Amino acid sequence: MSTALQSAAPMSAALRSFAAQWQARPADSLSPVRELAMQRFLELGLPSSRDETWRYTNLRSLAAQSFVDAPRRVTGEVAPNASLSLLGEGDHAASLVVINGYPIMPAPGVEGIEIHSLRELARTNPDAVMRFLDPLSDAEQRRWTLLNTALFVDGLYLKITSRVAAPLVILHMAAGEGANNITYPRIIIEATPGSSATIIEQHVTHGEHTPLSNSNTHIALRRDAQLEHYRVYATDAGATHIDSLNIRQDQDSCCRQFTIALGGGLVRTTLEAELGQRGASLDSYSLLVGHEARHVDCVNIVTHAAPETRSNQTARAIAGDMSRVIFNSKVIVNAGAVHAHSQQSCRGLLLSKTAEIDTRPQLEIHADEVKCAHGATTGRLDPDMLFYMLSRGLDRDTAQSLLVYAFLADVLTGMSVPSARAAIETYLIAQLPDSQTLRKFR
Repeated sequence: MSTALQSAAPMSAALRSFAAQWQARPADSLSPVRELAMQRFLELGLPSSRDETWRYTNLRSLAAQSFVDAPRRVTGEVAPNASLSLLGEGDHAASLVVINGYPIMPAPGVEGIEIHSLRELARTNPDAVMRFLDPLSDAEQRRWTLLNTALFVDGLYLKITSRVAAPLVILHMAAGEGANNITYPRIIIEATPGSSATIIEQHVTHGEHTPLSNSNTHIALRRDAQLEHYRVYATDAGATHIDSLNIRQDQDSCCRQFTIALGGGLVRTTLEAELGQRGASLDSYSLLVGHEARHVDCVNIVTHAAPETRSNQTARAIAGDMSRVIFNSKVIVNAGAVHAHSQQSCRGLLLSKTAEIDTRPQLEIHADEVKCAHGATTGRLDPDMLFYMLSRGLDRDTAQSLLVYAFLADVLTGMSVPSARAAIETYLIAQLPDSQTLRKFR
Protein backbone atom coordinates (compact mmCIF):
# COMPACT_ATOMS: atom_id res chain seq x y z
CA MET A 1 0.00 0.00 0.00
CA SER A 2 1.30 3.46 -0.80
CA THR A 3 -1.05 5.39 1.48
CA ALA A 4 0.72 7.42 4.16
CA LEU A 5 -0.40 6.57 7.67
CA GLN A 6 -0.30 8.83 10.68
CA SER A 7 -0.30 8.21 14.41
CA ALA A 8 -1.58 10.56 17.08
CA ALA A 9 1.57 9.96 19.18
CA PRO A 10 5.16 8.81 18.59
CA MET A 11 4.99 5.23 17.42
CA SER A 12 6.55 2.35 19.32
CA ALA A 13 8.72 -0.21 17.57
CA ALA A 14 5.72 -2.52 17.27
CA LEU A 15 3.50 0.15 15.70
CA ARG A 16 6.21 1.09 13.22
CA SER A 17 6.57 -2.55 12.19
CA PHE A 18 2.79 -2.92 11.75
CA ALA A 19 2.75 0.21 9.59
CA ALA A 20 5.58 -1.26 7.51
CA GLN A 21 3.58 -4.46 7.02
CA TRP A 22 0.65 -2.39 5.82
CA GLN A 23 2.80 -0.49 3.32
CA ALA A 24 4.05 -3.80 1.92
CA ARG A 25 0.57 -5.25 1.40
CA PRO A 26 -0.70 -5.26 -2.20
CA ALA A 27 -4.05 -3.55 -2.79
CA ASP A 28 -7.15 -5.74 -2.93
CA SER A 29 -10.93 -5.37 -2.95
CA LEU A 30 -10.98 -4.86 0.83
CA SER A 31 -8.38 -2.07 0.82
CA PRO A 32 -10.78 0.81 1.66
CA VAL A 33 -11.95 -0.77 4.92
CA ARG A 34 -8.46 -2.11 5.63
CA GLU A 35 -7.00 1.39 5.36
CA LEU A 36 -9.60 2.81 7.75
CA ALA A 37 -8.91 0.01 10.23
CA MET A 38 -5.15 0.53 10.08
CA GLN A 39 -5.45 4.28 10.49
CA ARG A 40 -7.76 3.87 13.46
CA PHE A 41 -5.41 1.32 15.04
CA LEU A 42 -2.38 3.60 14.71
CA GLU A 43 -4.33 6.55 16.13
CA LEU A 44 -5.40 4.53 19.18
CA GLY A 45 -2.16 2.60 19.67
CA LEU A 46 -1.69 -0.61 21.57
CA PRO A 47 -3.90 -1.05 24.63
CA SER A 48 -2.28 -0.53 28.03
CA SER A 49 -3.10 -1.32 31.64
CA ARG A 50 -4.86 2.05 31.80
CA ASP A 51 -7.56 0.63 29.51
CA GLU A 52 -10.40 -1.01 31.41
CA THR A 53 -10.36 -4.43 29.77
CA TRP A 54 -6.54 -4.57 29.75
CA ARG A 55 -5.92 -3.54 33.36
CA TYR A 56 -4.47 -6.95 34.27
CA THR A 57 -2.25 -7.47 31.18
CA ASN A 58 0.86 -5.41 30.43
CA LEU A 59 2.05 -5.27 26.81
CA ARG A 60 5.09 -3.01 27.27
CA SER A 61 7.59 -5.71 26.32
CA LEU A 62 5.55 -6.55 23.22
CA ALA A 63 5.39 -2.86 22.20
CA ALA A 64 9.20 -2.71 22.15
CA GLN A 65 9.50 -5.46 19.52
CA SER A 66 9.50 -5.14 15.73
CA PHE A 67 7.36 -7.74 13.98
CA VAL A 68 7.53 -9.28 10.52
CA ASP A 69 5.11 -11.58 8.72
CA ALA A 70 5.44 -15.28 9.49
CA PRO A 71 6.06 -17.46 6.40
CA ARG A 72 3.11 -18.64 4.37
CA ARG A 73 4.35 -22.22 4.40
CA VAL A 74 6.76 -24.14 6.61
CA THR A 75 9.58 -26.38 5.51
CA GLY A 76 9.82 -30.02 6.44
CA GLU A 77 7.17 -32.33 7.80
CA VAL A 78 4.33 -30.60 9.62
CA ALA A 79 4.28 -31.92 13.18
CA PRO A 80 2.62 -29.63 15.74
CA ASN A 81 4.22 -29.23 19.16
CA ALA A 82 1.16 -30.51 20.98
CA SER A 83 0.35 -33.75 22.74
CA LEU A 84 -3.35 -32.90 22.58
CA SER A 85 -5.35 -34.65 19.87
CA LEU A 86 -9.02 -33.73 20.15
CA LEU A 87 -10.41 -36.46 17.92
CA GLY A 88 -10.30 -40.20 18.42
CA GLU A 89 -9.45 -42.69 15.69
CA GLY A 90 -13.09 -43.71 15.32
CA ASP A 91 -14.47 -40.18 14.96
CA HIS A 92 -16.04 -39.41 11.60
CA ALA A 93 -14.86 -35.82 11.44
CA ALA A 94 -13.20 -33.55 8.92
CA SER A 95 -10.10 -31.46 9.59
CA LEU A 96 -8.90 -28.22 8.04
CA VAL A 97 -5.32 -27.00 8.47
CA VAL A 98 -4.42 -23.32 8.66
CA ILE A 99 -0.70 -22.47 8.76
CA ASN A 100 0.11 -18.94 9.94
CA GLY A 101 -3.32 -17.78 8.82
CA TYR A 102 -3.15 -19.42 5.37
CA PRO A 103 -5.55 -22.36 4.87
CA ILE A 104 -4.39 -25.38 2.94
CA MET A 105 -6.67 -25.45 -0.08
CA PRO A 106 -8.52 -27.09 -1.65
CA ALA A 107 -10.15 -28.12 1.59
CA PRO A 108 -11.74 -31.54 2.04
CA GLY A 109 -15.43 -31.65 1.25
CA VAL A 110 -17.82 -31.56 4.19
CA GLU A 111 -21.47 -32.31 3.56
CA GLY A 112 -23.56 -29.45 4.84
CA ILE A 113 -20.69 -26.91 5.06
CA GLU A 114 -19.44 -24.73 2.22
CA ILE A 115 -15.73 -23.94 2.63
CA HIS A 116 -14.07 -20.99 0.91
CA SER A 117 -10.71 -19.24 1.04
CA LEU A 118 -11.26 -15.66 2.22
CA ARG A 119 -8.60 -14.42 -0.18
CA GLU A 120 -10.32 -16.00 -3.16
CA LEU A 121 -13.80 -15.00 -1.98
CA ALA A 122 -12.69 -11.37 -1.55
CA ARG A 123 -11.44 -11.46 -5.15
CA THR A 124 -14.61 -12.92 -6.68
CA ASN A 125 -17.30 -11.59 -4.33
CA PRO A 126 -15.93 -8.90 -2.00
CA ASP A 127 -19.36 -8.00 -0.61
CA ALA A 128 -19.64 -11.52 0.82
CA VAL A 129 -16.62 -10.77 3.00
CA MET A 130 -17.27 -7.09 3.71
CA ARG A 131 -20.58 -7.76 5.45
CA PHE A 132 -18.75 -9.74 8.14
CA LEU A 133 -16.06 -7.18 8.87
CA ASP A 134 -17.05 -5.60 12.15
CA PRO A 135 -17.70 -1.85 12.20
CA LEU A 136 -14.64 0.17 13.19
CA SER A 137 -14.61 0.82 16.91
CA ASP A 138 -12.55 2.79 19.41
CA ALA A 139 -13.18 0.16 22.12
CA GLU A 140 -9.90 -0.99 23.64
CA GLN A 141 -10.92 -4.66 23.48
CA ARG A 142 -11.14 -4.33 19.68
CA ARG A 143 -7.70 -2.83 19.00
CA TRP A 144 -6.23 -6.12 17.86
CA THR A 145 -9.31 -6.81 15.73
CA LEU A 146 -8.60 -3.56 13.87
CA LEU A 147 -5.04 -4.74 13.24
CA ASN A 148 -6.26 -8.15 12.06
CA THR A 149 -8.77 -6.51 9.70
CA ALA A 150 -6.01 -4.39 8.19
CA LEU A 151 -3.39 -7.09 7.78
CA PHE A 152 -4.99 -10.52 7.38
CA VAL A 153 -4.20 -11.98 3.96
CA ASP A 154 -6.26 -15.16 3.88
CA GLY A 155 -8.51 -17.27 6.03
CA LEU A 156 -11.65 -19.40 5.90
CA TYR A 157 -15.32 -18.69 5.32
CA LEU A 158 -17.53 -21.56 6.46
CA LYS A 159 -21.21 -21.51 5.54
CA ILE A 160 -23.26 -24.11 7.42
CA THR A 161 -26.27 -25.01 5.28
CA SER A 162 -27.85 -27.99 7.06
CA ARG A 163 -27.67 -30.07 10.23
CA VAL A 164 -24.14 -31.46 10.39
CA ALA A 165 -23.65 -34.31 12.86
CA ALA A 166 -19.87 -34.84 12.81
CA PRO A 167 -17.58 -32.14 14.24
CA LEU A 168 -15.24 -30.11 12.06
CA VAL A 169 -11.76 -29.34 13.41
CA ILE A 170 -9.76 -26.31 12.30
CA LEU A 171 -6.12 -26.84 13.26
CA HIS A 172 -4.35 -23.48 13.50
CA MET A 173 -0.60 -24.02 13.30
CA ALA A 174 1.83 -21.24 14.19
CA ALA A 175 5.36 -21.69 12.86
CA GLY A 176 8.06 -19.03 12.66
CA GLU A 177 11.31 -18.84 10.74
CA GLY A 178 12.94 -16.57 13.29
CA ALA A 179 12.26 -14.18 16.13
CA ASN A 180 9.38 -11.68 16.14
CA ASN A 181 7.18 -13.30 13.50
CA ILE A 182 3.45 -12.54 13.63
CA THR A 183 0.36 -14.19 12.13
CA TYR A 184 -3.20 -12.96 11.45
CA PRO A 185 -5.60 -15.95 11.24
CA ARG A 186 -9.17 -15.00 10.23
CA ILE A 187 -12.22 -17.29 10.34
CA ILE A 188 -15.82 -16.42 9.41
CA ILE A 189 -18.59 -18.88 10.31
CA GLU A 190 -22.15 -18.34 9.12
CA ALA A 191 -24.93 -20.72 10.13
CA THR A 192 -27.97 -20.39 7.88
CA PRO A 193 -31.54 -20.58 9.29
CA GLY A 194 -32.25 -23.92 10.97
CA SER A 195 -28.73 -25.29 10.51
CA SER A 196 -26.48 -26.76 13.20
CA ALA A 197 -22.85 -27.88 13.57
CA THR A 198 -19.94 -28.34 15.94
CA ILE A 199 -16.69 -26.55 15.06
CA ILE A 200 -13.47 -26.91 17.02
CA GLU A 201 -10.62 -24.43 16.59
CA GLN A 202 -7.36 -25.76 18.03
CA HIS A 203 -4.23 -23.61 18.25
CA VAL A 204 -0.85 -25.37 18.30
CA THR A 205 2.77 -24.54 17.44
CA HIS A 206 5.34 -26.08 15.12
CA GLY A 207 9.12 -25.83 15.14
CA GLU A 208 11.58 -23.88 17.24
CA HIS A 209 10.21 -20.37 16.76
CA THR A 210 6.67 -19.43 17.77
CA PRO A 211 5.06 -16.35 16.15
CA LEU A 212 2.81 -13.94 17.96
CA SER A 213 -0.71 -14.90 16.87
CA ASN A 214 -3.39 -12.22 16.44
CA SER A 215 -6.42 -14.29 15.48
CA ASN A 216 -10.05 -13.37 14.91
CA THR A 217 -13.21 -15.44 14.47
CA HIS A 218 -16.60 -14.01 13.51
CA ILE A 219 -19.71 -16.14 14.04
CA ALA A 220 -23.13 -15.22 12.62
CA LEU A 221 -26.09 -17.38 13.65
CA ARG A 222 -29.27 -16.89 11.67
CA ARG A 223 -32.79 -17.73 12.86
CA ASP A 224 -33.07 -21.07 14.70
CA ALA A 225 -29.42 -21.93 13.96
CA GLN A 226 -27.41 -23.89 16.53
CA LEU A 227 -23.64 -23.98 16.94
CA GLU A 228 -21.26 -25.58 19.40
CA HIS A 229 -17.90 -23.85 19.11
CA TYR A 230 -14.57 -24.63 20.79
CA ARG A 231 -11.35 -22.65 20.87
CA VAL A 232 -8.54 -24.61 22.49
CA TYR A 233 -5.06 -23.23 23.17
CA ALA A 234 -2.39 -25.90 23.57
CA THR A 235 0.72 -23.93 22.61
CA ASP A 236 4.13 -23.96 24.29
CA ALA A 237 5.29 -21.75 27.15
CA GLY A 238 6.96 -19.30 24.76
CA ALA A 239 3.81 -18.57 22.76
CA THR A 240 1.87 -15.30 22.82
CA HIS A 241 -1.70 -15.51 21.57
CA ILE A 242 -4.24 -12.70 21.30
CA ASP A 243 -7.59 -13.99 20.10
CA SER A 244 -10.88 -12.19 19.44
CA LEU A 245 -14.23 -13.95 18.99
CA ASN A 246 -17.31 -12.03 17.84
CA ILE A 247 -20.74 -13.70 17.93
CA ARG A 248 -23.91 -12.22 16.43
CA GLN A 249 -27.18 -14.09 17.02
CA ASP A 250 -30.59 -13.80 15.38
CA GLN A 251 -34.00 -14.96 16.58
CA ASP A 252 -34.13 -18.23 18.57
CA SER A 253 -30.52 -19.12 17.72
CA CYS A 254 -28.46 -21.08 20.25
CA CYS A 255 -24.71 -21.02 20.76
CA ARG A 256 -22.61 -23.13 23.13
CA GLN A 257 -19.07 -21.79 23.30
CA PHE A 258 -16.04 -23.33 25.05
CA THR A 259 -12.79 -21.45 25.65
CA ILE A 260 -10.09 -23.84 26.87
CA ALA A 261 -6.68 -22.35 27.75
CA LEU A 262 -4.26 -25.18 28.52
CA GLY A 263 -0.97 -23.70 27.37
CA GLY A 264 0.86 -20.64 26.10
CA GLY A 265 3.07 -18.07 27.78
CA LEU A 266 0.58 -15.21 27.36
CA VAL A 267 -2.97 -16.00 26.23
CA ARG A 268 -5.48 -13.19 25.95
CA THR A 269 -8.97 -14.15 24.77
CA THR A 270 -11.91 -11.85 24.10
CA LEU A 271 -15.50 -12.91 23.49
CA GLU A 272 -18.04 -10.31 22.40
CA ALA A 273 -21.55 -11.62 21.85
CA GLU A 274 -24.64 -9.72 20.78
CA LEU A 275 -28.01 -11.40 21.32
CA GLY A 276 -29.68 -9.28 18.70
CA GLN A 277 -33.14 -10.80 18.36
CA ARG A 278 -35.83 -12.32 20.56
CA GLY A 279 -35.11 -15.80 21.90
CA ALA A 280 -31.36 -15.86 21.23
CA SER A 281 -29.38 -17.79 23.84
CA LEU A 282 -25.68 -18.21 24.65
CA ASP A 283 -23.96 -20.66 26.99
CA SER A 284 -20.31 -19.78 27.47
CA TYR A 285 -17.83 -22.03 29.28
CA SER A 286 -14.24 -21.07 30.10
CA LEU A 287 -11.53 -23.37 31.47
CA LEU A 288 -8.42 -21.34 32.28
CA VAL A 289 -5.29 -23.14 33.50
CA GLY A 290 -2.15 -21.35 34.67
CA HIS A 291 1.25 -23.04 35.14
CA GLU A 292 4.77 -21.85 35.84
CA ALA A 293 4.89 -18.10 35.01
CA ARG A 294 2.12 -18.18 32.41
CA HIS A 295 -0.48 -15.44 32.03
CA VAL A 296 -4.08 -16.12 30.93
CA ASP A 297 -6.53 -13.23 30.50
CA CYS A 298 -10.13 -13.98 29.46
CA VAL A 299 -12.57 -11.13 28.73
CA ASN A 300 -16.26 -11.82 27.97
CA ILE A 301 -18.73 -9.09 27.02
CA VAL A 302 -22.32 -10.18 26.33
CA THR A 303 -24.96 -7.69 25.16
CA HIS A 304 -28.68 -8.46 25.44
CA ALA A 305 -30.13 -6.29 22.67
CA ALA A 306 -33.60 -7.86 22.40
CA PRO A 307 -36.38 -9.15 24.67
CA GLU A 308 -36.44 -12.69 26.04
CA THR A 309 -32.76 -13.40 25.46
CA ARG A 310 -30.65 -15.63 27.71
CA SER A 311 -26.96 -15.94 28.53
CA ASN A 312 -25.06 -18.14 30.94
CA GLN A 313 -21.33 -17.79 31.62
CA THR A 314 -19.47 -20.47 33.57
CA ALA A 315 -15.74 -20.06 34.21
CA ARG A 316 -13.30 -22.21 36.17
CA ALA A 317 -9.78 -20.91 36.71
CA ILE A 318 -6.80 -22.76 38.18
CA ALA A 319 -3.44 -21.12 38.89
CA GLY A 320 -0.29 -22.80 40.17
CA ASP A 321 3.39 -21.91 40.54
CA MET A 322 3.82 -18.18 39.68
CA SER A 323 1.05 -17.96 37.08
CA ARG A 324 -1.74 -15.41 36.85
CA VAL A 325 -5.26 -16.07 35.54
CA ILE A 326 -7.91 -13.41 34.91
CA PHE A 327 -11.62 -13.74 34.13
CA ASN A 328 -13.23 -10.38 33.39
CA SER A 329 -16.88 -10.63 32.32
CA LYS A 330 -19.60 -8.10 31.67
CA VAL A 331 -23.28 -8.41 30.78
CA ILE A 332 -25.04 -5.41 29.21
CA VAL A 333 -28.85 -5.33 29.01
CA ASN A 334 -29.96 -2.66 26.58
CA ALA A 335 -33.11 -0.58 26.98
CA GLY A 336 -36.08 -2.57 25.73
CA ALA A 337 -34.49 -5.97 26.31
CA VAL A 338 -37.21 -6.97 28.77
CA HIS A 339 -37.32 -10.46 30.26
CA ALA A 340 -33.61 -10.92 29.60
CA HIS A 341 -32.01 -13.59 31.75
CA SER A 342 -28.29 -13.80 32.51
CA GLN A 343 -26.07 -15.67 34.93
CA GLN A 344 -22.32 -15.28 35.52
CA SER A 345 -20.41 -17.79 37.64
CA CYS A 346 -16.65 -17.80 38.11
CA ARG A 347 -14.74 -19.93 40.58
CA GLY A 348 -10.98 -19.76 41.00
CA LEU A 349 -8.66 -22.31 42.60
CA LEU A 350 -5.18 -21.33 43.80
CA LEU A 351 -2.66 -24.16 43.93
CA SER A 352 0.32 -22.16 45.23
CA LYS A 353 1.01 -19.12 47.41
CA THR A 354 2.66 -17.27 44.52
CA ALA A 355 -0.16 -17.74 42.00
CA GLU A 356 -2.85 -15.11 41.40
CA ILE A 357 -6.44 -15.19 40.12
CA ASP A 358 -8.47 -12.06 39.39
CA THR A 359 -12.22 -12.25 38.72
CA ARG A 360 -14.47 -9.32 37.87
CA PRO A 361 -18.10 -10.04 36.95
CA GLN A 362 -20.09 -6.91 36.01
CA LEU A 363 -23.67 -5.99 35.17
CA GLU A 364 -24.91 -2.96 33.24
CA ILE A 365 -28.71 -2.94 33.08
CA HIS A 366 -30.84 -0.42 31.20
CA ALA A 367 -34.17 -2.27 31.24
CA ASP A 368 -36.77 -3.35 33.78
CA GLU A 369 -38.22 -6.83 34.21
CA VAL A 370 -34.93 -8.68 33.83
CA LYS A 371 -33.30 -11.45 35.83
CA CYS A 372 -29.54 -11.08 36.12
CA ALA A 373 -27.12 -12.48 38.68
CA HIS A 374 -23.40 -12.95 39.08
CA GLY A 375 -21.01 -14.53 41.53
CA ALA A 376 -17.27 -15.06 41.89
CA THR A 377 -15.16 -16.90 44.45
CA THR A 378 -11.43 -17.61 44.65
CA GLY A 379 -9.64 -19.72 47.22
CA ARG A 380 -7.72 -22.86 47.95
CA LEU A 381 -8.93 -26.42 48.19
CA ASP A 382 -11.67 -26.99 50.76
CA PRO A 383 -9.79 -28.15 53.88
CA ASP A 384 -12.82 -30.05 55.23
CA MET A 385 -13.24 -32.00 52.01
CA LEU A 386 -9.49 -32.68 51.88
CA PHE A 387 -9.55 -33.94 55.49
CA TYR A 388 -12.51 -36.19 54.69
CA MET A 389 -10.68 -37.78 51.76
CA LEU A 390 -7.50 -38.22 53.78
CA SER A 391 -9.50 -39.89 56.53
CA ARG A 392 -10.71 -42.42 53.95
CA GLY A 393 -7.16 -43.54 53.22
CA LEU A 394 -6.20 -41.46 50.18
CA ASP A 395 -2.75 -39.89 50.17
CA ARG A 396 -2.56 -36.09 50.02
CA ASP A 397 -1.46 -35.77 46.38
CA THR A 398 -4.22 -38.05 45.12
CA ALA A 399 -6.85 -36.35 47.26
CA GLN A 400 -5.79 -32.89 46.07
CA SER A 401 -5.76 -33.97 42.43
CA LEU A 402 -9.23 -35.52 42.72
CA LEU A 403 -10.59 -32.29 44.18
CA VAL A 404 -9.02 -30.30 41.34
CA TYR A 405 -10.46 -32.72 38.81
CA ALA A 406 -13.94 -32.41 40.34
CA PHE A 407 -13.59 -28.62 40.33
CA LEU A 408 -13.43 -28.67 36.53
CA ALA A 409 -16.54 -30.77 36.01
CA ASP A 410 -18.87 -27.79 35.50
CA VAL A 411 -17.07 -26.95 32.26
CA LEU A 412 -16.07 -30.40 31.03
CA THR A 413 -19.47 -32.05 31.42
CA GLY A 414 -21.03 -29.52 29.05
CA MET A 415 -19.03 -30.79 26.07
CA SER A 416 -20.98 -32.88 23.59
CA VAL A 417 -17.90 -34.22 21.76
CA PRO A 418 -16.73 -37.16 23.92
CA SER A 419 -13.31 -37.46 22.30
CA ALA A 420 -12.56 -33.75 22.82
CA ARG A 421 -13.62 -33.92 26.44
CA ALA A 422 -11.55 -37.08 27.04
CA ALA A 423 -8.47 -35.55 25.40
CA ILE A 424 -8.73 -32.37 27.49
CA GLU A 425 -9.23 -34.40 30.67
CA THR A 426 -6.18 -36.53 29.87
CA TYR A 427 -4.09 -33.44 29.16
CA LEU A 428 -5.10 -31.89 32.48
CA ILE A 429 -4.60 -35.05 34.48
CA ALA A 430 -1.06 -35.40 33.14
CA GLN A 431 -0.21 -32.04 34.74
CA LEU A 432 -1.53 -33.03 38.18
CA PRO A 433 0.26 -35.02 40.90
CA ASP A 434 -0.30 -38.79 40.90
CA SER A 435 -1.74 -38.75 37.39
CA GLN A 436 -1.63 -42.53 37.04
CA THR A 437 -3.94 -42.97 39.99
CA LEU A 438 -6.27 -40.27 38.74
CA ARG A 439 -6.79 -42.04 35.43
CA LYS A 440 -8.49 -44.87 37.33
CA PHE A 441 -11.24 -42.51 38.50
CA ARG A 442 -12.29 -41.34 35.01
